[in-house]
Amino acid sequence: MMTWSWRLERAYWATEIPVLVRRGWWLPVLIVVLTIFNAISFVGQLINSLLVVAIGTVVARRVIASRRFATLERDRWQTQMANWMAGVWPSLAVQLGLEVRTYSGQKLATGAGQPTWHGDTCILPVSMPAGLAREDLVAASGRIAQAFNAVRVTVSGEHLNELALRIDYVDALAEPFSFPLGGTWDGASVLMGVTDGGEEWRLPLGPHTLVAGSSGSGKASLVWGLLLGLVQPIHSGLVEVWGIDRKGGMELAMGRDLLTRFVSDAAHSVALLEEAVQVMQARAQDLAGVTRQHTPTAESPTVVVLIDELAALTAYETDREMLRRANAAIATLASQGRAVGFIRFACLQDPRKETLPARGLFTQTVGLRLRDRVETGMVLGDGAVAAGAMCHEISP
Repeated sequence: MMTWSWRLERAYWATEIPVLVRRGWWLPVLIVVLTIFNAISFVGQLINSLLVVAIGTVVARRVIASRRFATLERDRWQTQMANWMAGVWPSLAVQLGLEVRTYSGQKLATGAGQPTWHGDTCILPVSMPAGLAREDLVAASGRIAQAFNAVRVTVSGEHLNELALRIDYVDALAEPFSFPLGGTWDGASVLMGVTDGGEEWRLPLGPHTLVAGSSGSGKASLVWGLLLGLVQPIHSGLVEVWGIDRKGGMELAMGRDLLTRFVSDAAHSVALLEEAVQVMQARAQDLAGVTRQHTPTAESPTVVVLIDELAALTAYETDREMLRRANAAIATLASQGRAVGFIRFACLQDPRKETLPARGLFTQTVGLRLRDRVETGMVLGDGAVAAGAMCHEISP
């Protein structure tokens, strides 16, 4: 319960009085009508009873409302914003070009349903006429965010009859957050953080993952998020992490207790990759004809090959033979490893094909702060920028 103040009291009654008038306008009318028959003995008692019930209802609503005083002003603001959005949307849709012209010349604009609130996020259902596409709404999302004075606007849904605008007024990532050490292991994904909507962000463990970001963009936070999120299965023997740190060991050496294997120099790194290929192929032969998908056990754990500064192995190595061996081993792991429980998780700064020839074999990519929209497309795919992924706009 929030401490009482005149400001909150005024805010409450400013919202409550219109509600009372809208719902209870008939009561004073009924009392006035009953006073005409005041000569009848029980009518006076009925009027008094109605007044007591009315006053009791108002008092009871006020007492109950005191429990939500902490969100009173927010609730009032959200109601006003929802009404305002519904009012301005028709003209805004026209101004944004979210309309089509029929064969007869009639204009059909994108409509909007009733806004609903989920915390500090407003969900606005939209109905787009045939002839427009989801991409048109995505392209206008930035201007909609500015029109509604929101932090961001994203589009949810895939088909025209199920689209909605997710309008965020608070950046869930602006405040620090923490998770218990080790997180929660569900056998398929690792708890890595929170999404911009405040929900848990879990990274599926199975696809080969490439993390790309400029220097200082936070790649280490994902490395440690992965390691700490795997504490439970590592200690139970269901997962092994083989670490390669081409920063000379400055990053992963602090977590050596969680690593089954650890190397930092070029020669041992290539040897480790080739050993992983050999073990992987031997396991594939054992599983052939038995199953198409590896199930981790203490005797046959999932192996995560964790590589920090991948480009040092695939592009910057001066020994050409060692460079060839490294790229060959990485490509072999990527093309054959997932089904038999050998997974790559690698980080690099430069996502160009010249730096990582096997880039296309990473089926799961994470983009941090990147230099330009071209790099964003390299990492997340051609349609990423159009879909709202703006890695190149992340502030340092």
